[in-house]
Amino acid sequence: MFLSWVEPAEGGGHALRFAEFRGDEWADAITIASGKDWFVNWIDHPAVVPLGGDRLAAHWLVHDEDRQGDYGYGIRLAFSDDRGLTWRDAFQASGEGVDGYAGFVAYAPVADGFEMAYLSSVGDGEAEPASAGHGEVEPRMALRSARFDAAGRLVDDRQVDADVCSCCTTAMAPSSDGLFLAFRDRREGEFRDISFARLQDERWSSAKLVHRDGWHIRGCPTNGPALASGETGPAVAWFTAAAGESKVLAAFWNTTEQRFDDPIRIDEGSPRGWAGVATLKDGSAAVSWVERSEAGHFELRVRRISKDESTGTALTVAPMPAGRSAVGVPKLVRRADRLIFAWRDSGVRTAVVPTRTLE
Repeated sequence: MFLSWVEPAEGGGHALRFAEFRGDEWADAITIASGKDWFVNWIDHPAVVPLGGDRLAAHWLVHDEDRQGDYGYGIRLAFSDDRGLTWRDAFQASGEGVDGYAGFVAYAPVADGFEMAYLSSVGDGEAEPASAGHGEVEPRMALRSARFDAAGRLVDDRQVDADVCSCCTTAMAPSSDGLFLAFRDRREGEFRDISFARLQDERWSSAKLVHRDGWHIRGCPTNGPALASGETGPAVAWFTAAAGESKVLAAFWNTTEQRFDDPIRIDEGSPRGWAGVATLKDGSAAVSWVERSEAGHFELRVRRISKDESTGTALTVAPMPAGRSAVGVPKLVRRADRLIFAWRDSGVRTAVVPTRTLE
């Protein structure tokens, strides 16, 4: 398991670093790359992911030299086959237009390589990307997927969906029913619900809704889905404010019916969202989210849910800083019988919660 983050670099600019979790502690951090022209923000962040054996992929975001817009950035992907000791450039992607951009990356291993999903602006891209409360115009964004072989060489780059939400994170997870890709869609009438596509027999399916929430919002809410998969199939968690009511929902994949079951509500009445999910050994799932407490403070919480729609008691993992740019997007993974959380709070913080503590 690997944890990555961006920090200020000596002499200016930023550096992408990572550490591996070995036994019960984090190993010494390793620097992957640094630069003074990076695009660094709270939601569209770099990542380092294991691909099997000693192979790793990492990406970060860089302002394009030939574009002067406030955004105008693209993806730089690097590949390592020696567990991060050395890296080589593997892929670049940029959005169209002066202010266009490419980012919001998700990865998953596949046979003989790995798949990388990302968003890329289409058209002139000159309008400032909108988010909740920030303008009413945003560029049209396409969801794409690039295939790489085991040596990190680009094999294919194709479109999955022609029009999606402009600044919500994406998520991928492999399963026996194919590779799942979850994202916030942008459908006619400005409805921004969560959709998914599946990669089967080397072809992406058309996008389908996880659930028809009916969230009508003019602009991106900057609150994407989380996705994980276990032996019983994928589970997805997400935030919605359809009909003016904020909720965190989660749903299990139904292999028999080849669809996601009806969603289970996770939150306790005042969620901010930014869901995380990890599947557990018994077929249940742990779902995390950020909630406003009765005292007005923000907290990272987690609870267990089961396919019979039962929910466990919510456990508070840690207090969260105020302001979404302060905390970023908390992360959750399972390692054996432990849940491991990561978030930002005056530095990088992690917490370990045994799965047995979830009722």
